[in-house]
Parts: sequence; structure tokens; C-alpha cells
Amino acid sequence: MKAFPSPFLKQKLPAILKIGGWLACFLAASLLRADDLPAPFTIDLPFQANEATPVWLGHPVTPQTVFATLNVPIIPPDPNASLLVTVFFQEEEGGFLRITWQGTQSAQVLSDNFYEGIGMSNQRSLLISPQTMLTEGTLGFQSGGSILNIRRIKLEWLENQNEIVSPQMQDVLVTPQSGITQPAQTLNGQPSQAETAAWHDQIVNVPITDTPLRIEQGVEFSVQLDSIPISARLALKEAGLPLGKHLTVWINQQQAGAIAPAVPDLLSDGFFSEANSPSTYVGWRDGSFYVPVSLLKNGANTLQFSVEDDLPAASDPASSTAPPSPLALKNVVLQLNYPPDQDLSPVPAPQTESITPDMAPSPSSSPNSSTPTGPATP
Repeated sequence: MKAFPSPFLKQKLPAILKIGGWLACFLAASLLRADDLPAPFTIDLPFQANEATPVWLGHPVTPQTVFATLNVPIIPPDPNASLLVTVFFQEEEGGFLRITWQGTQSAQVLSDNFYEGIGMSNQRSLLISPQTMLTEGTLGFQSGGSILNIRRIKLEWLENQNEIVSPQMQDVLVTPQSGITQPAQTLNGQPSQAETAAWHDQIVNVPITDTPLRIEQGVEFSVQLDSIPISARLALKEAGLPLGKHLTVWINQQQAGAIAPAVPDLLSDGFFSEANSPSTYVGWRDGSFYVPVSLLKNGANTLQFSVEDDLPAASDPASSTAPPSPLALKNVVLQLNYPPDQDLSPVPAPQTESITPDMAPSPSSSPNSSTPTGPATP
């Protein structure tokens, strides 16, 4: 027995199918996650006038002002999304890079000076909250001179997700598509806060530097120890070291070993092609080193770094006059592990001191020692 639609259904069937198709599309759209966000977008400067941009990004504009300025119009694609802005730039001595947000009703300085005071190529990230970008606005970059000195800007929208973290972690963690997870506090655009010495059971963390520091001309750090640990670890971030090279570590004028900083993912935007080099990396790389405690002593201990094969060949007079390549360190921390029966409570925090090149003494060599002496500081 065949079933035929009634005359009413025959008459209304096209409309029903049309409504059904619209409803199916609506349901399919509603099944998409509401927090789906656009893919990251990278702006390489100078940005071409005919270059396409996403729907949420207006074309970057460079107005004629006393200070070099770049304005980037932005329409947030989601009212709950945060924007991670990563800037690759060249620092100028005594200059600044100011970052602002100009909304429809108010303006805000996000970073009064994005520089870290190292006077070389650098990479930093800034996290802009949804509360700052309530509506469309303009992300502004302004330098202290006639040249902006920005090479690349990466814009990445981030969403809030549930995390599984240690209860000791008090800050929000930020994880971009490619890169390492960082606490949100390090992405606020302000100068980094100096770390303080910390104790955890028998482990002592001793900050060696309180600000980023250039070291290619030779810098000697001094650490005062009241007793020798049973093990020690050195951790740092470096910028400027050629890929494939390592940092040589000198402790009390003796070569202690080497640090090979981590190589970032090759998809990282910090890789640039240079005319005289197939690939260079702009940004900070993590490195660590297991310290031979036999080289440590009670009292003042010196710590120095040099680049592998950084001394010019004697047969090449031209290279001897070439200045060393820029090299910077930050977040240098010495971690000390003491015996469990040792009471650390009355022990004051170890003292650290950095000696600038014109003050640092040249380490003396011992003719009876087979260990090479530390790098001489001018």
C-alpha cells in the first residue's frame, strides 16, 4: 500500500523543505563552539597597501607624526577573547616603544616602554584583556625616534579554558598556538620584576641578575656563599647567541662546561632570514647547566660566560677588530641543594654582584693548572 501526501502537504512541502533547510543550517551553526576564534595573523613591516587582512583587522596605518607611529584597527571577534600581541623589534639606546589602545570612548597606555634596555633585537609579548577591548579600537605603536624599528607583529586571539595546574601556581597561565606557557604577569607590558632569593626545604634559589643585561664585552658576576651545596643548577634566558653555538660557563676563572640553549620550534615567528646568515632567531631562549660543586668555594665565587669560539683567529687581523655580536642574559638563577641536616634558617640570602667590563679584573692564569682560565674582561 502506497502512502501519498495530502493536498495540503503537497501545497506546503516546498516551504517546509525551505524552513527545514534553514533550520538545519542554524542547528549546524549552533553546534559550533561559541568560542571558536580566528587563526593568528602576522604583520611583517613594511606592510604592503594591497596586502589582504582578516575581517577583524583593519589595514595598518602610519600617520605623519613627530615620532614614528603605527596604528592597527581591530574589531574583537569575540567579547570574551584576549589578544596576545608579540612584537619583534630593534631596541635603540635611550629610546622607547610605547603601546596604546584607543577605544571608541577611552584610551589606555598598555606599555609606556616595551624596551628591556638591551639595545639589540628583541621579542616581547603583551596580553590584552577583553575588558580593555570592549568594542572596536586601534592598537597603537609609537617609538622615540623617526623610525619605528618594528620588524614583525603577531596577533593571536586566545580563549579561556579549564586548566589542570599545581595549586602552588597563583597566576593565570597563557599558552599560544606555538610557544611555551607563561604566567600572565610576565605579559603585562611592564618591566620585569626582580626575583628574590627563595628557600624550599633544602633548596635555595639565588637570583644572579635583576634586569636584562648585555654581556658580550665581558661581565663578571659575584656570588657570596656561606657553605658549599651538595649539588647546584644554573638556569637563564639568553638572546643573541647564534643558533648551533653554546655558552661557555666559567666558575672562579675555571671552565666549568657549556650551556646549549633550547632551539625553538621551527614554526616560531622569531626566525628571520638574513642576508649574511640563512637563519637567525630573535628572542629569548632558555638554557640550564648542572654546576660542578667542586669548583665552588666558601666566600666570594665568580661566574662568567663566553661564546663558543668567540675569540678571533690570530691569522685573521681583520676579524680581530670586529666588535663582538650582541649578547644578553636575563633571569639568571643559581639553584643550590644543601644537605638535609643543615639548618638554613639563619643563613642570609647569598649576595650577588655584577661587575661591568671597565671594572672587571682579568682572571689570572695558573701555570700549574691544566684547566684553562676564564675569559678576560677588558
